Amino acid sequence: MTDSNDDVLICPQCRAEVQPDNEFCAECGEIFKENVLCTRHPDQAASGVCVVCSRPYCSGCGGRVAGRFLCDEHDTLEIYEGMARVYGDSDAAQVDFAKSALETVGLHPFVFSRKASPISLGSPEYTLFRSSGEYDGHIINEFKLMVPCQEVEPAEAVLRDLHIIK
Repeated sequence: MTDSNDDVLICPQCRAEVQPDNEFCAECGEIFKENVLCTRHPDQAASGVCVVCSRPYCSGCGGRVAGRFLCDEHDTLEIYEGMARVYGDSDAAQVDFAKSALETVGLHPFVFSRKASPISLGSPEYTLFRSSGEYDGHIINEFKLMVPCQEVEPAEAVLRDLHIIK
């Protein structure tokens, strides 16, 4: 890590600002501490810390996706600007209900909906969202409920308890 001023350091991997006492970068999963071992394979050195679950993993259990280290359990999440999709639906009221439930427990949800021009696609209900991963070319008609990456697991637990997701 390099100094940017007295209180903040710069991650050498992603250039995000981090606190001097951080053991890893919350933005990209770069490990700053030596001798960190994989959560699943305690005999192997960790290659990074999953930015979703904050657990260290070796290269066999995780890897970098669009610059962020993700474990194999979270590497398929749609992540955009540090926010991960936890739920999506074409019913705005259902998404607003889920958002309200997450806010009630102190989480920071955000509804993402990027409308395309009705002239270009024939309907105002289409969205053209490209996640940080691969874009397979299909158009998604969905309101996406996003939370900061570190809030994915508690958000999913709340949504499961409400039977919104499985």
